[in-house]
Amino acid sequence: MRRWVVLAAAVLTGVAPVATSPAAAQADAPDPVRAIKRQLRGEHGVRISETDRFHYGAKSTVSGSGTRITGRLRLAPSGPVAADLTWRGLPAPKAGKPAKPGEQTSHRMIRVGENTYDDAAHYPGGPVPEGKKWIRFPEKHRGSANRDMARDASLQPIDLYDTSLMKTLLKCSKRERVSGGLLYRGTLSRKELGRLSGGAFVDWASGRLVGAKSKGKVSWRLWTDRTGLPKRLLTTDTVGEGKNALVKRSDTRYTGWGSRLVITAPPADEVIDEADLLEYVRERNEPIPEDSGNT
Repeated sequence: MRRWVVLAAAVLTGVAPVATSPAAAQADAPDPVRAIKRQLRGEHGVRISETDRFHYGAKSTVSGSGTRITGRLRLAPSGPVAADLTWRGLPAPKAGKPAKPGEQTSHRMIRVGENTYDDAAHYPGGPVPEGKKWIRFPEKHRGSANRDMARDASLQPIDLYDTSLMKTLLKCSKRERVSGGLLYRGTLSRKELGRLSGGAFVDWASGRLVGAKSKGKVSWRLWTDRTGLPKRLLTTDTVGEGKNALVKRSDTRYTGWGSRLVITAPPADEVIDEADLLEYVRERNEPIPEDSGNT
């Protein structure tokens, strides 16, 4: 009886009832690009926890050593402008067993503006003057760690804070509802991702920009919450093709979006510039004069 009443009402009003399809239900899903843009403002940031594993052979799952990155990023309209992170080297797991605490080497890095400060205790090149706890690497320094800190303070092949890039990648993604939000999946060739990144995609295996001759692919899975903000980004970056390809798997978790963050450079009296440190090491390592027979 109720169905006849609904149909009669539809006829009288000239409006037929329409069932809501899954596609229509997802049409009003929050836009991750807009959600990220709202977070790109001064004095606010996000916390990250990332694990990167490096493998030889596309099917390898337990052979890769890796890196663990944890800490805070302060954001601005241009993206990350300051970071305070701890980097830990992870040995290759043995038969699926996690690394023991003593097997993990760690050091802290701080980036403020164009400068990166590295924990002096981590410096492998020789002695550091007494009282100097930090080494300042200017922007022109082209070490891989400083390059990664200057870009997005992550080893992800996808710069999550590049909203133009993210807009394009989301259009290339398949979307599905999951508990707590949405999941986006996609794959692009490394060559195409390099083009879309505008020269910001650096090959982790060679240190050179990914170009038109690069082979391999990047696959991603991005989880977002009910507001569209990223919760997790999992990528597989494959260099080359076939069973001898090199593979990097990066898994980043994002928490505390919009939290107020203050990240400052270390005290000036605890900092030594890279150039001054190299000069100091050179002087300390100068050849000792030959013994003239007076001792």
